[in-house]
Amino acid sequence: MLFFSKKKIDWKKVFIASLIVVVIEMVVRQIEVMLTIKYYMMPEYFGLWSKLMMPKAGPPPQEFFVLSVLFSFLGGLILACVYECIKNSLDKKFLARVLGFTKLMVLLTLAFGYFPMLLMINIPQALMIAWFVSGSIILLLDAVVFVKVLK
Repeated sequence: MLFFSKKKIDWKKVFIASLIVVVIEMVVRQIEVMLTIKYYMMPEYFGLWSKLMMPKAGPPPQEFFVLSVLFSFLGGLILACVYECIKNSLDKKFLARVLGFTKLMVLLTLAFGYFPMLLMINIPQALMIAWFVSGSIILLLDAVVFVKVLK
């Protein structure tokens, strides 16, 4: 592959890890939605949500869930490949490796995702904090999966 040509990647393990990541993300995001549903139901924010997620007031259509699963899988593939590329530079101990990868990914998410969103999008701060916390939990759990599966 173009970006990983010098690195031997076990694509079967990457695929398996990515499938596990999809399950983790779906579970954590469902819990997050249950805790923050009031924000999605506030009429003043209806215009903020994509037409794919909320074409009208009410729950998202099936297409949204299918794309969510697909995007979660693709995100898991990307994260697994990043882990594969940097795992040898992480500590060899299990917990230190998990926390090292998690810290790196959380900081990148904060710098390139949440800081710009704070400047550009009018989303309630409590919702943005909930997204950040749940995303950080997902990254921590993903790191556990990568360290265990992508030895």
